[in-house]
Amino acid sequence: MRPVLRAGITGGLGLAYLVLLVSAVVPLPILFLVAAVVAVGMELVLSRRAPYLLPEALNTGLGVRFRLLSLDVLTALLAARLLPDAGRIVALAIVAVLLLAAGRDVALVFGRRLRWRLNGGPVSWRNLDVPGLPAPRSTPPVPQLDLPFTLLTLLIPLGYAIGSVTDKYGAAIAAQWIVIAVVVLFLAGRFVQYLVLNRPDADVREAVRAAIEQAAPEVVLHHAGRRGTVEQVLLWVPALLALERPCLIVVREPTHLDALDGCGVPVVWAPRSQDVELFMVASVDLALYPSNSTNINNHLLRVPGIYDVLVGHGDADEPESGSPLARMYDEVWVAGALGRERYAYPVSGVPAAKVKEIGPVRPPTPEPRPSGPRPTVVYAPSWEQVADAADLDSLLTHGEQIIEALLARQDVRTLFVPAAPTGSRVPAMQELAERLRRRVAAAGDDSATWPPERLPEALAAASFAVVDVSPALAEAVRADVPFAVPAVRGLDAAAMHAEFPTTQAGFVLGGYPQDVFAALDDALGADEHAAARLALGRRLDASDEFTGRFRAAVDQAIAVQRRRRAFARPAA
Repeated sequence: MRPVLRAGITGGLGLAYLVLLVSAVVPLPILFLVAAVVAVGMELVLSRRAPYLLPEALNTGLGVRFRLLSLDVLTALLAARLLPDAGRIVALAIVAVLLLAAGRDVALVFGRRLRWRLNGGPVSWRNLDVPGLPAPRSTPPVPQLDLPFTLLTLLIPLGYAIGSVTDKYGAAIAAQWIVIAVVVLFLAGRFVQYLVLNRPDADVREAVRAAIEQAAPEVVLHHAGRRGTVEQVLLWVPALLALERPCLIVVREPTHLDALDGCGVPVVWAPRSQDVELFMVASVDLALYPSNSTNINNHLLRVPGIYDVLVGHGDADEPESGSPLARMYDEVWVAGALGRERYAYPVSGVPAAKVKEIGPVRPPTPEPRPSGPRPTVVYAPSWEQVADAADLDSLLTHGEQIIEALLARQDVRTLFVPAAPTGSRVPAMQELAERLRRRVAAAGDDSATWPPERLPEALAAASFAVVDVSPALAEAVRADVPFAVPAVRGLDAAAMHAEFPTTQAGFVLGGYPQDVFAALDDALGADEHAAARLALGRRLDASDEFTGRFRAAVDQAIAVQRRRRAFARPAA
């Protein structure tokens, strides 16, 4: 939301509550009703479109629930000031507004509970038939404010406004009794609904486990990652399907479920470590890990009787790709010789025998499209990763400078392709990506922002790419696209080449916009890094025959695990 609009909304909301306070104390019922309508209307809009906004004009950190509670209290104050001698009516008003506040809270709780149950409950699943339980379905987030209950808030002020005009407060009394009756009926109905929908969590978990036992998966892909990282799983789905073995995908965050719905592989969401253990049925021989999220992966790593393999989600010089933490896996599977070098013993502590080259797992190669009148250049920054120590993105530090440099060149077409998880840890990243999206759109012509899943298509059409130290760099090499990498942490070109060897096949950007222009001119002309790119491509990948190598590696790992199990089983 734009700062001017945000300031206007919050200022207007603050003024509405100030008018409510004054009109309740004076008292002025009609003015109170008008201010209440304005406040409730703005709260409803904010709760659906910008729930993070607070009424800055009130200089308070109170959320929407407490702001509306203040409206209820002011309504009772209005009744007391308007009818100081009518104790019973005022007491009725207090009971009504307190029940109304409770009803709003209960509506929110039950709304979330209903959404939780519709989406499975304590666990959830996709592409799996669980007898006795309805198939989970995604539902929209529950708004902070229930519309009927929030509008009911205005009924009592309306009654007092009518009473002030007619000098008879029967309308106010009737409004209060209506509010009490509606809230009581609502609470009773929600309680009955809870009894009907409620299922013991243990029963749901056992039913899902029974369905997994029936499916008898031999291979499990375990993924833990922030919003947007489901692409790391989708990368492996075709490989899992090609195995022609029963497989299971276990995700640790519910945000990934919808993207995997209909992928062809059963998917379960296991929020607790106990759920992971419960779902690892006896048929499971092999676990694959596309990300090295050790603090979450260890929930499965500690389950005995399973062969654990770190497979990653692309080739890059990122810290995760050579971490000593990989020692906890039985094997590490990499694309080619360069991936093996990153785990060179004893730096990582991973013995060479535990590293296996299987070729690159890649998204489907898009069909080549006719090129436009201008060469295409791509800016594909990485995301902020799970911690600052692993963050190699250029978006926050140089994103605007890179986009402005590319757009300044009228001889090229610019495609901006931010990573899917951008902003999942650092909200400022998402805000900046949105600002750059608008900047590219304002440039007009055929420049555009493409979604992350179209990065292979963008690189297939590109004549030059600016990428970070990430799997996008490897994809640019595979597509034989000249590339440049923004320097990180103030490193010069020599230090970048030493710490991140893949950058040796491209330019390192240290000055803007001059380095961008120089790298682009070379890409469109001499292409001095062509030979280095070709050599890097040979070191990246063991073979183009990924499917066969992957299948053979899986077969071998499962055979090893079954021999282990047979050896460990006590004699009869």
